[in-house]
Amino acid sequence: MNRETMVIAHRGASALAPHENTLEAFQIAIDLKADMAEFDVRKTSDNILIVFHDGTIDGRKIGDMTYNRINDIASKEGYRVPTLDEVLELCSGKICLDIELKESGYERRVIDLVKGRFGYGEFSIKSFKDKVSYNVKAIDPRIKTGLLVGKKKAKLGVRLNEYFPERRMRRCKADFISPNYLLCTKKFVKRMKRKHIPVYVWTVNDPHWMRRMCRLGVDAVITDRPDIMR
Repeated sequence: MNRETMVIAHRGASALAPHENTLEAFQIAIDLKADMAEFDVRKTSDNILIVFHDGTIDGRKIGDMTYNRINDIASKEGYRVPTLDEVLELCSGKICLDIELKESGYERRVIDLVKGRFGYGEFSIKSFKDKVSYNVKAIDPRIKTGLLVGKKKAKLGVRLNEYFPERRMRRCKADFISPNYLLCTKKFVKRMKRKHIPVYVWTVNDPHWMRRMCRLGVDAVITDRPDIMR
């Protein structure tokens, strides 16, 4: 693969670990020397920031449950949900971070925790929600932020908005675009490059699509299989 393209381990090296977004998954990403580890942040009912993708567990909303209750459920499935601080401690000095916030409202807490262990060039914060990037930039404009696009089952109007995200990016002050690989056409990448907008494409696991994305000149490939990209 093209070594000019950054390799970002999606939810850790999630395809190679027993479970995604776990300390084990992030350690594998570190061992494989991925450029960045990508993960999701949510807040529990007792205000603990955790690394977890889904909005629910066992049919209940993450935001309505305590951290201990969440891990009681997770333990029955054979894994443990880490706190954000635990992931930061593991990754500090070993791998850069691509952090997705699932909601707005706790940007400052995340920033304070991350900046305690990582420099400005060692992490980015992204979201599907424009408000997250806007809020992060209002708190600290030096932090690199990204806008995620490519929601599943989106209506045509939303798809067009995502394929032409430049106005949204200006409004929320995002530095890079992170599109689903199906949105990432030759014309899309060319347009972004012309406007000096970095492209972090997700989630690419097939070697054919990895090669295709590298040929198109994307800046980073987010993948469950960083071992293939390496």
